[in-house]
Amino acid sequence: MDGIITPEAVVLEVETAGVASRVLAGLLDLIVQFGIIIAVSIVVSIVGLGESESSSNTMMAIVVAAVLMGYPVVLETLMRGRTVGKRAMGLRAVTLEGAPIRLRHALLRMMGGLVDRFLPPIGVTGTLMVLATPRHQRVGDLMAGTIVVRDPDRTALPKGVWFPVPPGYEFYAASIDPTAMTDAQYTVIRSFLLRNRELGADARYALAADLAARASATLHHHWNADVHPEAYLLCVVARYQRRNFPAYQPASWSP
Repeated sequence: MDGIITPEAVVLEVETAGVASRVLAGLLDLIVQFGIIIAVSIVVSIVGLGESESSSNTMMAIVVAAVLMGYPVVLETLMRGRTVGKRAMGLRAVTLEGAPIRLRHALLRMMGGLVDRFLPPIGVTGTLMVLATPRHQRVGDLMAGTIVVRDPDRTALPKGVWFPVPPGYEFYAASIDPTAMTDAQYTVIRSFLLRNRELGADARYALAADLAARASATLHHHWNADVHPEAYLLCVVARYQRRNFPAYQPASWSP
């Protein structure tokens, strides 16, 4: 078990993936990649019957490179840190803050993976890095600032919370465009709204005002003192949820 620090400076205990599970996931991914290469090679051989042997070899070399390098980037970006192998083994790559990885993280992980897997002796570099680093990170993880953890989707998660727009603020909330808000910013505001009753009155208002000012700057939406900061934050997260999860409505929450 290792800790990751969320944007609100909360340490979450997570189980990082060890060598065995990562090797098995990598082998499964290699099987899938070779399957793709074989399928493409058959198509290339059929389509390129009239081409020279050198042209076919060049095309296959491009296909192999594209599959080996593109496969992890595309899948980890679209599947939020997972590949076929990671999904089968219950693993997921996340940032050091616990957020989903993005394209830039997947690209850096892929480039580091070339060193991990293909630098002679093949595979030993990545294995040694996982064993030697406190968070079981290989070269690609260190470059991208990521770790591989046991997928939390495999565990029982609490029910989602659907934040309401405060009564009377419907038109005001409709003027907010949440497009610029990141997952990390939403997570921080959500955490505050769920735990604000644990704070003293002054600290609660000060933190709400700070978060509201930051959200206002990110969204380029004017916020003034006439709107209570917690009401503004509720409007922001409500708009974010309804934009990103229009069909998902878990149990309501009352402030």
